[in-house]
Amino acid sequence: MKKYHPTSVVLHWLMFLLFAVALAAIELRGEIPKGMPLRATLKIVHMTAGQLILLFVVFRLAARWRFGTPAKLDGPSWQTQSARIVHVLLYVVMFMLPISGILFTQADGKDVMFFGVALPRFIGLNAELSDTLQDVHELMGNAVYFLVGLHVVGALWHHFMRRDGIFQRMKF
Repeated sequence: MKKYHPTSVVLHWLMFLLFAVALAAIELRGEIPKGMPLRATLKIVHMTAGQLILLFVVFRLAARWRFGTPAKLDGPSWQTQSARIVHVLLYVVMFMLPISGILFTQADGKDVMFFGVALPRFIGLNAELSDTLQDVHELMGNAVYFLVGLHVVGALWHHFMRRDGIFQRMKF
């Protein structure tokens, strides 16, 4: 197999868009004064995008299992291992970021809504735990910038330096 299955390609770019929306919404929210309706709307957008990321990462892993992945590109083993580590960490973050967001919100005593429906409570009110989970959530949010940056730099390096057709693998 030389390229990813179309299902995997759609899910890859959908996840990219959802991350972009979630990150843009939360960054923009920080610029809006408290009490402004737009600030609350941006929080809802951020949380909905995060919940969709959690949902779609399950589909993405299922597609990966069902359709497989293209053969590894030739190159030094340190590059192959580095790419694998970055991919694994991206999947971990795609799971843990939304989960930590849901849990810190619930531990803060607030309902988590998904398209107008409250999610079941997984955790009770606990301010200290909420603060810790919020710190974890923010740390992983910062890690996303770093990991996506590595992912993009690696892809660009393959494209411009190795000229190995890497972008053809994740294209429709």
